Amino acid sequence: MEFHKYQHIMKLGTDEVDGILSGTVDLFYKIDGTNSQVFLKDDETLGFGSRNREITPNDDNAGFAKAMTEDKELYTELLFFLRAHPSYTIYGEWLVPHTLKSYTQDSWKKFYVFDVLDEDTGEYLPYREYSRILGDLKHLRLIPLMCELENPTPEQIQEKLQQTGAFLCAAGLGEGIVIKNYSFVNKYGRRTWAKILTEDFLGKKKSLRSTNKAIKDGAVEHATEHSIINKYLTDEHIAKEYSKICERYGRAVRAPRHTFELLNRVFLEFWSDNWEIILNKMHMPAIDFRALKSLCDERTKEVVATIK
Repeated sequence: MEFHKYQHIMKLGTDEVDGILSGTVDLFYKIDGTNSQVFLKDDETLGFGSRNREITPNDDNAGFAKAMTEDKELYTELLFFLRAHPSYTIYGEWLVPHTLKSYTQDSWKKFYVFDVLDEDTGEYLPYREYSRILGDLKHLRLIPLMCELENPTPEQIQEKLQQTGAFLCAAGLGEGIVIKNYSFVNKYGRRTWAKILTEDFLGKKKSLRSTNKAIKDGAVEHATEHSIINKYLTDEHIAKEYSKICERYGRAVRAPRHTFELLNRVFLEFWSDNWEIILNKMHMPAIDFRALKSLCDERTKEVVATIK
């Protein structure tokens, strides 16, 4: 086996997940850590990965591979399990501080499983199946099923955001909800999941009234681009990408190349997550992407300055 990147989860309301709410829908807590994975290598030892690459204790991501290697009981359980199921890759969240800091003290630096992929079939196992077969691993934690709904509306999903603080949070709400429909295949023939983020509906967003009024009055150059940034680029998104860069380099972002990488990451992830919603809700606006990127960079620098 080798490293396989986890699928990108699309925001509810985008074309990729159109129709996912038809039928039986499982909702799961989305936690704010770093995407990680465990798999069996060809030499029958455990391999580890982040979202984008294979990692080792000497070339790590947020200390995940080192911690998993040093936890002998969990390592042994996973090794025996994956030797019995060599085609499986176990995906989860390694809980380290990102945007949310309100998790309970004993929640940190632990691996929480949210999916299992069978490489032989190319399919993700349903929760009821992987929770059953992983149930004997006493030292492994799973993100639990939040609830099951039949043909829910987007509004019903949004209401469930108020319950996201029930898992691991000492106070406040969780990052959001992951939506899985195991019988759903999108119009492109792909099985994928959806997500809804607390920050998009209940989070704190800075809204500059003077800027918004000026936009409404037509007094701001690049009014469309200002509206997009004000409405869709959240402080939480910027803070999360900043945390990822700090994890990668082990210190605050100061070097010019780190700042350049941060600005690009924020913009690319922001646009990837929101482009379809923006185009649909704003009725296919003409966008000056140079101006949009510049405004995104300015906003990112403002938010990062408050974090430091």
